[in-house]
This record gives sequence, structure tokens and C-alpha cells, in this order.
Amino acid sequence: MKIEVVNFKTSKNYEFNLQQVIKRLNSSASFLLFPEVALTGFDYENWDEVNKFGEYAIKELSKINKAFALTLIYNNKNYFCFFDNGLIYKRAKYNLFGDEKKYFKRGNKPDIFEWNGLRVANLICFELRFIEYWEKFKGVDLILVPARWGKERMEHFKILNKALALSTQSFVVAANSANEFRWGCVLDGWAEGIEITNDSGMTGIDFAYNKKIRKKLNIGIQ
Repeated sequence: MKIEVVNFKTSKNYEFNLQQVIKRLNSSASFLLFPEVALTGFDYENWDEVNKFGEYAIKELSKINKAFALTLIYNNKNYFCFFDNGLIYKRAKYNLFGDEKKYFKRGNKPDIFEWNGLRVANLICFELRFIEYWEKFKGVDLILVPARWGKERMEHFKILNKALALSTQSFVVAANSANEFRWGCVLDGWAEGIEITNDSGMTGIDFAYNKKIRKKLNIGIQ
């Protein structure tokens, strides 16, 4: 499978951002990951408009025949949305950070869903710090981490994604907003792979490879 990470930079123009995302989806990748709140950012000063746009964006993005994920805001929640010729999965962020607690309603705890025979999990930004989820996600095929992680704590983000890959022996794909710090990754169960410091990066992954890792370094994950 070919995966593309897009460390998207969000402008103040929501519609422009949406069209840029749609343009990016004309890609040879099988799946693309965009950062947290890529379409609007955390625009608290225009909160009603942000929520209205999120509902509109879901309808527009659902028209596209491509697999991709991002988070967007509507109904005062920050939803992780996974699309594949329509919206096939969504979950609102559970662990809120900073001012998010003033504006957002809490969603559900991170969980696992199935896509094309794969077990997929997701952690939205700050949720990456809660290792109770790591235990739950051991052995899944793919963990997606869209984020808008603060640049002053980027070393934490890098270390946590690598530790997540090692502890779960899963592929970890992360994308961080270029408004903070442009960094993403695609890591296998050895925490090896590519780190993306440009606008975007693409690589192929083989899910059978992690099964070999689990067999070679048996920590009880099938």
C-alpha cells in the first residue's frame, strides 16, 4: 500500500483550504493523512462559521473516490473522519487540551475500526500521550495520528510516535500541521521508516512485514 503524509498549512480561508485538500487527493497514493483541523484551524473567534463549514466540508469530501483522513470541527466537536468514497468512520476527540476544553464537547475514547480487512486505530494529537490506548492498540495494522502539535514540544511528538510503533508493533502514520511544525512519519514495528519534514511525503508499506517482526521479537502480539 502506498501512503502519503501531507503536513498541510491552514490558511484563514476555509474554502481555499478545502479546495487545496481536494487538489491533494489527486494523488497516486492509496491513502493520505492530513493534520488535525486542517480546514479551519482552531478559529475560536469565528466558532459558528467553523462549525457550519465542517458540516459542509463533510458533504463535499464524501463525493471523492479516495481513501484519506483528517479531523474537522462541527457540532462543537473535533471529529477524526476517515473517508473512502464517502465517510466510513468518525470519532470525536476525547482528551482535550488547553482552550479546547472551553469550546469543544468531549467525544469518545479512541478505538479500532476495520477498513479493507485492516484493523485501524486513531489518536488525535494530545491523545497520543495517553498510553492506556497503546495497550489497547497492540497488534493493529495501522495507527493514524493527525495532529496540530506545538513546535516547542516537537521532540515529544517524534519520540511518542516512535515509542507507539515499537510498543504496538504496528505501522504508525502521523501528520502535523505546518502552522506549528512541519513533521510527519510512516513507521513500521521497528519504529523505522520515513520522517517527512517537507510539505508531503509518500512511501509504500507491507503489512506482512510487521508480522515478521512480531514473530522475531515475540512480546505476545499475534
